[in-house]
Amino acid sequence: MDSYKNITEVEMNKLVLPSHTNERQEHCLSGGQLLKWMDAAACLSAEKHARTSCVTASIDELYFEQQIYVGQVVNITARVNRAFHTSMEVGVSIRVEDLLSGEIKNVCNAFFTFVALDKNHQKQQLTPVVPFTEEEKSQYTLANERRRMRIQYPVNLRELAKKHNEQLDCEMCSSENETRTNGDIVPANTSLESVELVLPPHANHHQTAFGGQIMAWMVAACTITATRLCRSYPQLEAVDEVKFRGPIKVGDRVVIKTMVNNTYDVHMEVGCRVEAYSIGGEVRHVNSAFLIFAAPRCGDGRGGLKMLPKLRMGTDEEKRRALEAMARKRLRFEREQIRKSVGPVIAVPWNQCNGQLLNYNNIEALVKLYQLTKWQEVQSSDGVTLSKCESDNYLCVKVSLSIQLRAEIIFTLLRDEKARKEWDPLLIKVQVMEVVDNDDEILHMVLENKMHNATKPDDVVLLVSRRAPSDGRDHFTIAYRSVILTTLPPYPQYNRKEHLCSGLLIRETEGQEGKSTLTYINQTTRELQSYVMKDLQGITSFYVKRFKDLEAYLLQMAPRVSLT
Repeated sequence: MDSYKNITEVEMNKLVLPSHTNERQEHCLSGGQLLKWMDAAACLSAEKHARTSCVTASIDELYFEQQIYVGQVVNITARVNRAFHTSMEVGVSIRVEDLLSGEIKNVCNAFFTFVALDKNHQKQQLTPVVPFTEEEKSQYTLANERRRMRIQYPVNLRELAKKHNEQLDCEMCSSENETRTNGDIVPANTSLESVELVLPPHANHHQTAFGGQIMAWMVAACTITATRLCRSYPQLEAVDEVKFRGPIKVGDRVVIKTMVNNTYDVHMEVGCRVEAYSIGGEVRHVNSAFLIFAAPRCGDGRGGLKMLPKLRMGTDEEKRRALEAMARKRLRFEREQIRKSVGPVIAVPWNQCNGQLLNYNNIEALVKLYQLTKWQEVQSSDGVTLSKCESDNYLCVKVSLSIQLRAEIIFTLLRDEKARKEWDPLLIKVQVMEVVDNDDEILHMVLENKMHNATKPDDVVLLVSRRAPSDGRDHFTIAYRSVILTTLPPYPQYNRKEHLCSGLLIRETEGQEGKSTLTYINQTTRELQSYVMKDLQGITSFYVKRFKDLEAYLLQMAPRVSLT
C-alpha cells in the first residue's frame, strides 16, 4: 500500500519568487498566480484520466487559510475524484512549506470541474474512476453529493434573494442609517473595465485561453476595484464560485468588468463578469465570479484588518447587486457554521437555503466514519458483528449484518420511517415535520431513555438524507444528523438531545447474488460515551437482538415490496 499512487495524481511544487507576488509590501503570493497554478495542476490530472484535452468548467467556492510569502514553497496535489458522463471532479489541495523552519501548513482545498473534449472540440464520454484507497472511496461518494450541490446552489441563491428581499432591504436601510462619515462610496466609483488580447502565450495546448490565465486577469482586475474602495492593499480571502460558459480562442478580446457589490465590516465582495469577442463577432458572456477581499491596516504587516466604508446604493441595479451579495454572504456564513458544527454543540438551524449543504455534511460524516480503518471487532454473534472505533474523542459503534435480500429492497423498506417502530425497540413515536424533497425529510423522534435514573424520554430533531447509488461503487445510504427547527422548540416532557451522526449503508454482497450487507454506524456523543464504554458487553447484546429483529422484519416485509 505504501508504494501505491493514484494514476491521476499530479504533484506540483512551486518556489515563490518576487515576480509571483502581489502589490502588497509583505511580498505575498498573488491570489491570481496561485489560482493559475491550481488550474494547471487540476488540468494535468484531468487529462491523465481522460487521455484527451480538458477544459475548466467551474471551481467551487474556496477559502485561503494562510498567506504565502516569497521564499516559501507551494505544494499542489491534484487528483480526479470521480468522472461522470463528460465531466469530472478534480480535488486540489494546497499546502505551504517554509524551507527554513520546515513547517508545513494547509492553505486551501478546492474542487474543479473539467470537461473532456475530442479532436473536434466536442464533449467526450469519460471512463469511470475506480477508487482504491479508503480516502479515494470516500471522495468518490462525496463527489456525487458535491455535484448535487453545484446544481442546487443557483436555485438556493435565487430563492434566498427572493424570500428575504424585504428583510435584506431593511438590513441595508438600517446600515445606511447608522452614524457614518461623509465618505460613503457609490459602487459605480469602484467599477473597472479592462481589455486583454489573448495571445499564443496565454493559450493552453489545445489553442484556447488557459483557464488559469483568465482567472489571473480576473483577480488582478478585482484587486484594482477593491483597492479603489479600501485605499489599501487588499488581500484575496475567498472565491465564491467561478463558472466558465464557453471557450476563449487565441485572437479573442477579453473584456473584464468588475465592481464592488457590497461591504460588510472588514470584508467586501467584488463581482466580476468576463466577456469575449473576435474581430467583427458578437460579444459573448464567458465567465462570472465573486471574490471576497479584506484590507490589512497600513503598516500593520500580517495582523489587523481595516474597517471598510459602506456603499451608497444609487440605482436599482446597484441595489440588486448588493442584495444578491448579502444573500451569498448569508449562504457563506451558514456553510461556515455547518463546517464548524463539531464538538458538544452540533445541531445547526435548518432552512431550505442551507439544506443542500446540511445534507452533504450528513452524508459526508457517515461515509468518512465508514471508511475509517481503525475499527476493532468487539463481538460477533448470530451473524451480527459489532465493532468500535475511537475517533476525535468520540466512540463510534459499527454493526454489520448479512441479509438474503437485494439491497434495493432493504433500502425501500428502511426509508419508511413510520414503520420504524416495527423493529426499533427504543422508538416511542416518530413524526415527519417537513418533507424536503423525495430523498430528504426532517423527523421528530421520541426515544426511550436507557440512562440510569432517567425520569423522561429523549427526543431528537433529525434530518434524514437518503441516497440511492448512481453506480455499483456506491452504497444505498440513509444518514441522520441533528438540526434545529424554530417551529419545534424543546418540550418540557422530553430531554432534547443532539445527535452527532448515525446511519445505514446497504450494498450488494460481491459474488453472492441476492445477498446484501447492511452496516449501521453510530457516533456517540461525549455525554453517552462513558456509559457505553462501561457497558459495552450489554450494548453488544442489545445491538445483536435489535438487528436480528430488523432482519426478521425485512424478510417478512420483502414479498410486499414492488420495485419499478
